[in-house]
Amino acid sequence: MRTALLLAALLLAGPALGAQAVELSVEGLARASDAVVRGQVRRLSTTRSPDRRRLFTLAEVAVTTSWRGAAAGTVTVLLPGGVDGDLGQRVDGAPTLAEGEEVVLFLHRAEAGTLRVAGLAQGKFTVAGGLARPDLSRLHFLGSRVERGERQAGTMPLDELEARVRSVR
Repeated sequence: MRTALLLAALLLAGPALGAQAVELSVEGLARASDAVVRGQVRRLSTTRSPDRRRLFTLAEVAVTTSWRGAAAGTVTVLLPGGVDGDLGQRVDGAPTLAEGEEVVLFLHRAEAGTLRVAGLAQGKFTVAGGLARPDLSRLHFLGSRVERGERQAGTMPLDELEARVRSVR
């Protein structure tokens, strides 16, 4: 009987999917960002960390408009995780990008001047049909930092997202 219960528990147990994060507002994301850009993902490539243990995706994004900061032309964004040959690595909570995808990215400067997405997946919005939508499915929120009058990072009209970002001083 014990063996059957143990086997049932193991079969029902699955990996914990999701990262823990603090829920941020659009305005909070903008304040934490050096640049907020709208653009299209042109190219993705994978690189390894110097110790060859971690994978990173380099995303080349053609900037169509910069809502905050001085990003123009093309920016390269460093994302944790990626696929290199037969090795793949996924980082729960990290945003993912696809070639050809239209996006709004909240970016901050990190080590060695690289650009990273602020607020994990909260800082990446996919643009389609006049809406901007983050994929928060792999985030588990522990608390909230959404101030009165601000809006949490979630699906909203693209023009509202832009107005909220531009309102931050």
